[in-house]
Amino acid sequence: MKYLKFIALGLLGVALSTILIFYATKTESEAANASSGESGQAESTSTSKTMNRSKLQLLPMKNRVKAIQATISGRVVPKHQTQLFSEVQGRILSTARNFKAGESFRRGEVLLRVDAREFSLNLEAQRSAFLNILTGIMPDLKADYPNSYQQWLTYVQAYDSGQPLQALPKTSSEGEKYFITSNQVYNTYYSIKAQEERLSKYTIRAPYAGLVTNAQIDIGGMVSPGQMLGTIISNNDYELEAGTNLEAAIKLSVGDRITFSSNEIAGTWTGEVVRINNIVDPQTQNIPVFFRMEGPALKSGMYLEGEFTTRSYQDVFVVPQAALSRDESVLVLEENVITRKPITPVEYLRDSIIVKGLTEGDQLIMNEFGTPVEGKKVSM
Repeated sequence: MKYLKFIALGLLGVALSTILIFYATKTESEAANASSGESGQAESTSTSKTMNRSKLQLLPMKNRVKAIQATISGRVVPKHQTQLFSEVQGRILSTARNFKAGESFRRGEVLLRVDAREFSLNLEAQRSAFLNILTGIMPDLKADYPNSYQQWLTYVQAYDSGQPLQALPKTSSEGEKYFITSNQVYNTYYSIKAQEERLSKYTIRAPYAGLVTNAQIDIGGMVSPGQMLGTIISNNDYELEAGTNLEAAIKLSVGDRITFSSNEIAGTWTGEVVRINNIVDPQTQNIPVFFRMEGPALKSGMYLEGEFTTRSYQDVFVVPQAALSRDESVLVLEENVITRKPITPVEYLRDSIIVKGLTEGDQLIMNEFGTPVEGKKVSM
């Protein structure tokens, strides 16, 4: 009985082992089949030779003439800016216009007047003394130089009190010249003319039309020689001092005209190059260029910007930088096939590239692909 029992237990173990081996083999076979199916599907996807056109981002290429623009900017400044200083001493008198900041004036208009009554009276006394000298030598002139007497007599008769002296008559001989000189005529005459010139310093007239930007005196105040009175600027003539790089400056010439605009107000202004500095600013590495400005509503201190063409290219294409591969090629769609096309970069711009090597109408592909796609056909 014991022998039969051992035989039965052995048969049972063999049966269980057979069942376990069968199920293990079946599971491995199913897993292998599943893995083989997935690999085949992936292989089928990666080796697919067609792509739907709707998935492509296409950019038509157009042949063009591309002009490269340079930006030039600067501030408007008055063509004339003058600091006024007193050359005489006296009290400031009132004029038709107050000498205050913001006050406008016309060319030739009196800006400031210093009290010159005392100086003017002293000058008139010197003129009277000069007239006495001339009348004192008239008898000798008539006797010794009769040919010149009449012109000196006419000069004396033309004397007008309070008016500047007229130019002296010309002498007709060396003797007459020495006679006039020995009687202090020339010395007195030029001394008076110097004082007349100084008298003109008591009145300051506008050298151009403009406005007062700074006033440092008041009516009734005393001024002394060398004292600053204020600052005036022209308000019809303006310049723009701009800076540009060396490459752009070489392209500019005196007489070139550029249109400027402002970011703050509407309108455009024309600037004409009048001067180009020949020195590079060490701080900005720019070359100063000066423009004469024209146009309405110009104000001193305005910041303006303009553009001008530095160079241009013929028969080129503009390609986004993202479309260019490292090997200087791009993907294009040719007859419904994705094709890699080599190009030649001409100039790199901020976010694009000027290139040659494309053809008018080429369809540039903008997509980014993880795997090579050259040669794939594109279906509708």
